[in-house]
Formats: sequence, structure tokens, C-alpha cells
Amino acid sequence: MAPRTSPGITFPRLIAPCLVMASGLLHAGSFEGASHYSGMAYAADGGALRYREEHWLFREQGTLTRLVLYRCPSGQPFARKWLHYPDQPWAPDFTFEDARDGYQEGATRLPGAWRVYVRQRADAPTESADLPARPDTVVDAGFDAFVQSHWAALTQPEGVRAAFVVPGRLGYLDLKLKPLASSHGDSRQFRLGLDSFLGVIAPSVQLTYANADHRLEEFAGISNIRDERGHRQRVEIRFPLDAVGPAPARAEVESAARLPLSSHCPP
Repeated sequence: MAPRTSPGITFPRLIAPCLVMASGLLHAGSFEGASHYSGMAYAADGGALRYREEHWLFREQGTLTRLVLYRCPSGQPFARKWLHYPDQPWAPDFTFEDARDGYQEGATRLPGAWRVYVRQRADAPTESADLPARPDTVVDAGFDAFVQSHWAALTQPEGVRAAFVVPGRLGYLDLKLKPLASSHGDSRQFRLGLDSFLGVIAPSVQLTYANADHRLEEFAGISNIRDERGHRQRVEIRFPLDAVGPAPARAEVESAARLPLSSHCPP
């Protein structure tokens, strides 16, 4: 891993592709809506709604792009994520910002490497590192495409391995995805954990996918969205079929991109 950079570094190559979109305006040129759906994240211990996430997928100038808004239970958006998929669907460039505390993170592909950055809060320095590229690299929401692309291999008990980019750690986590015996006819369940002896005791994630169309139905584990105190939280995120909408239009995506982010969620 490369040394951490000094505070105050800028990331022109990493952030520049998202500047126009972050302003709420897409690039001029072709636009093709792909899908629009929502998920509801509930507290794993009590079932209370913690937040919602809304996804828009579209092709803009031929590049698959994902916009995600994270909303308070009352509906106000508090965080936004942009993902761009120039080639491998499981390794997108991405930028993320949470307006509640100023947390930011992201990753972008460089020749032979991944550049990652993180800022823990608005008044903290930004840190970055260049990670050597690996053939099994998975980045952020690209994990969903990784599962779908390796669906046949996931029928094997040994599962598949992946190097997951974690900007908050300025490094990788070596993970293993294995099928669970609890899978049934309509759905398949997988356990995602560390690919080492620590995986036996470390927190894991359980994923449920629909057998028919390989659509993610539920995520259960530690969320990448922190609670109001800035702590990681264990949630169950459900993606019901009735929360899938029609392919988005350009105006709809631009409207979502323009929405101001709230600095807090009402109690």
C-alpha cells in the first residue's frame, strides 16, 4: 500500500468525472434509463426503519451510471453516491458524501492501481492511498454485479473469493462468498465473510437473491451507512418487488441530483 497523503490533498482525476453530475446536470448527449428501485433499511435488533436508499441506473453517453440517494425515515435525503461503470460491472469508480457529518469516500481506477480516499468528518483531513490492482477486485455496489456474474460458481460449497476495496481502511478486505444451506426454491442465500480463520468470529453479511432473475432481495449485516452518532450499524435492508419502478427519465435523475442534502434526520 502506498503511504497516506498529507491533509489537504486534492483529487482532480477522482472527482472530476462527477462534478457536472453533482451539480444536478447530466452531460449533454445520449441518455437511456435502465432501472429505478428502492430499499428500506431496518434496525436488526428492533425492526425500526433506519433509512431508505433509492437507486437510479442509466446509461449516459454510453457509460452505465448509478445514482443513489440515502433518505431519512421521514424522506429527506442526507447522503448521495455516484458510481460509474466504464468496463467491469463489479469494479466501478465511485464517490460518496454524507452531509450529516461531512464523511466522504471514493475510489477510482488508475493504470495498474486503485486510488482511494476517505474523510471521516467535515473538519478532518482527507487521506488517500494507491492500492495495487488485483484480478479479483470488487468495489462498493459492484458486489451485486459480482454475485450475478458468478452465479454458477456460487453453486459450489467452496464459494468464490474477492478483494473488496474499503476506502475507509485505505486498503482491501479479502472476502469469501459461500452459499448457505438455508436456500430454498424461490431464493438463494449467501454468507459473505472474511477469507481467513478470523472469518469464523468476525461479523458477516447474509445476502438473499431471487432465483428467477438474480435480483437482490435482502441484505443483513453491518451497513456502510452510519447512524446519527457516526457509528456503524447492523441493519436488514429489504428490496421488495413492489419498490421497483419504471426506467427513469433524464429529468427524474437530474431532479434527484439537485436535491439538497440534509445535515440531520428529524427524531
